[in-house]
Amino acid sequence: MALIPKDLQRFRIDGTTVTPQYIRPTATVLQTAEQILDCFRISPQDTYGALTDALEPLYFESQRHRLIRGLIHILEDRLTFDESPAISPVELRKTLFERAGKIRADEYESLTWRSQILSQVAHETGIDAQDIEACLYADLKSERRITAFEDLTPEHLIALYNMALAKSLLAYARSLVFTIVFDTESSQGIRRLFQHLRFFNLLFDARPIVESTWQFTVDGPSAVLPQPQKYATELASFLPSLFAFSSWHATANVTLDGKQVTWQLKPNDFEPPPMVFPERIPVEANQLASRIQELDPTLHVHRQTPIVPMGPQCIWIPDFTIQNTVTQKEVHVEVLGVWRADYLNRRLTQLAQLKSYPNNFILVLSDKLKIDAESMQKTLIPVVTFKRTPRPQDLIAMAQKLTR
Repeated sequence: MALIPKDLQRFRIDGTTVTPQYIRPTATVLQTAEQILDCFRISPQDTYGALTDALEPLYFESQRHRLIRGLIHILEDRLTFDESPAISPVELRKTLFERAGKIRADEYESLTWRSQILSQVAHETGIDAQDIEACLYADLKSERRITAFEDLTPEHLIALYNMALAKSLLAYARSLVFTIVFDTESSQGIRRLFQHLRFFNLLFDARPIVESTWQFTVDGPSAVLPQPQKYATELASFLPSLFAFSSWHATANVTLDGKQVTWQLKPNDFEPPPMVFPERIPVEANQLASRIQELDPTLHVHRQTPIVPMGPQCIWIPDFTIQNTVTQKEVHVEVLGVWRADYLNRRLTQLAQLKSYPNNFILVLSDKLKIDAESMQKTLIPVVTFKRTPRPQDLIAMAQKLTR
């Protein structure tokens, strides 16, 4: 889902509090959304420039031009363009301009010189002259041809807009603290939420408060170097995961327009769009798990991993489990390649305090992480290191050793 650009975001700052200006499905808003959608619905087979020309009157003549342009921005993400012109526009322009430069001055008085050049190039390339004309500036955004539009209802569009607005503001957060009540005391809800936090590579701490209530503290982009912009996108992408739960409350400390403000988020702020929340693990870990099973059929890899208490305030969920099909013994694997060094050092200290788990866990660590040597020595859990990408052969050797 596309984020809303800063110049189109709608929010109010009152002292130290920020309030996003979500929209409700009123009759006026639904009518406006339907008008915008009608322009997009008839856009296939036309150019992007023609679509923007049709949309301009809607926001030029409205006092809510920022909202309308925001809705348009959301819908542009649902367009499909023709990505394969018959001939390279750059090479075509070069050829045509070179030939036009060789025409004598008196020949320019003729009105047919341009069509003659187009006909010559069409004959040489085997492409129709009309297609040559269409390809001439096909690499410009305004000339890109729309092939399809993924339609939706006005209500769905409003839901997408509200979620995009919230995600866009969250990208400026210095921190996000949320308290969530899980529906049951089982680990499934906790597992899914932690997997989403891990999938988006977020730095977080978690602590149980009472029974099935947990509090999570997530670092914002300013705490992450050297790629805060990438991390901001990951944090924003995580937000819909909260809406999978019915009972939660969040507080974000946000930097907007040079001010430090507080933003309160609740599940009833707006109706979220339809979403699917699969259980996931990071791509690197997923690829590693697949390769292990391909290379060694005696090892079975599955996603059911334990939730490991890390003292009274934190838990740890590994990425996947390796089971030796001969001995039925298991080891649980955690791939750590993107974590901040000081965060990982704290985690290693916690791992060193585990009493009953160190014999069946493996850490896969990147050499790029500057890990405290003392923390590594205190950690009894076996470690497999890698430089660029984890080697499945190294992990297989360690897993076989621990499960034989």
